[in-house]
Amino acid sequence: MAITVLLPRMGYDMQEARIVQWLKAEGDQVNLGDEIAEIETDKAIIPMPSIGSGTLLKIVAPEGDTVPVGQLIAVLGKPGEDISASLAAATPPPSPAAPSVTSNAGAAPTQAAPPAATGVVRASPLAKKLASQKGIDISLVAGTGPGGRITEGDVNAHADNAPQDSGLAASAPGTERVPLSRMRQAIAKLTTHSKGEIPHFYMSVDVSMDAAADMRSVVNPKLQPQGIRLSIHDMIVRACTLALQKYPTINASFTGDALEYHSFINIGVVIDIDGKGIMVPAIMGCQDMSILEISQAGRDLAARAKENRLKPEELTSSTFSISNLGSLGVTSFAAVIHPPNAAVLAIGTIRQVPVVHNDEIVVGKIMDITLSGDHRVEDGVIAAKFLAELKRIFEHPWELVPEELR
Repeated sequence: MAITVLLPRMGYDMQEARIVQWLKAEGDQVNLGDEIAEIETDKAIIPMPSIGSGTLLKIVAPEGDTVPVGQLIAVLGKPGEDISASLAAATPPPSPAAPSVTSNAGAAPTQAAPPAATGVVRASPLAKKLASQKGIDISLVAGTGPGGRITEGDVNAHADNAPQDSGLAASAPGTERVPLSRMRQAIAKLTTHSKGEIPHFYMSVDVSMDAAADMRSVVNPKLQPQGIRLSIHDMIVRACTLALQKYPTINASFTGDALEYHSFINIGVVIDIDGKGIMVPAIMGCQDMSILEISQAGRDLAARAKENRLKPEELTSSTFSISNLGSLGVTSFAAVIHPPNAAVLAIGTIRQVPVVHNDEIVVGKIMDITLSGDHRVEDGVIAAKFLAELKRIFEHPWELVPEELR
């Protein structure tokens, strides 16, 4: 029996993707889990694994096409198998024929009518994005797709035919108008959803990092022959892993009608992609890693993120996130929760400040950490205990490293 390959949802907020290239050709044998195509989402270019085994009988969505989640893109089956039923089932019904209109000879051809004034505009996700970029009121665009659905071509045609004073936004002298990239559109959508729907709460603590600095000065020379150097960020990821194991209700997701508590700990780390935007891929399975393994996995993740070589699960499966702006000199900030996570930890820079130690004022190294929590999932008491545990670990950092390094 033929297997219909639909575009999968490979991200929390993914609505569509572009087929960058097919890694298998029609007639090739495909096994379950084989990478069959590369697709470009709003955030990255990622490989798409096969959902079954068989011969690739038909590629329905060619390279370069942008298709919505759930649309048929290929069919697998046995050589020579009849797949007409699979193709027909995935083909949208033709739009109803327009009623005949009696007209005089030489009358102008009938144009597509604009969407009916029902309050609902039928348009593809790409058409909506394009209309937003061009400053076009999509309700004024005539749709030529099935059932009057507005397509990308309809938006372009409307823009080409629009008069100069049609409301298309013009930039003031000295101002450059740059359309939003796919990544910036995704960031705008995700953060708007997060701040608009998730009831954030925030709490901060100052952490003494003197002991952590001393530990690194001892440990890193021992690791130098292996080409390893522990960073503050490695310590943060490991400390969060230990604290989440003690307070697992922070490692959760809100699903609308239930809470999901995860036994695994996948920590998302905010990565800047050469100034184009950010993504939050996850270091997978931190609960089973030592700090040295976390260090190596984190560096590998950052390198692959900038090369568009992330795995789908790394983009979709984080259970807790960290945003670290300490290297940029930011003292403190509150980060926006990355759905479906229930919390994110914001890390400030380590700064030297006067502190009281044994009733004396001395210079100490202080780092501000701020937890943003989802009040639907957790209350302030547990969040405060989680932060207190992080503070304790940072100020007693030798428990972060394996016994042989102590």
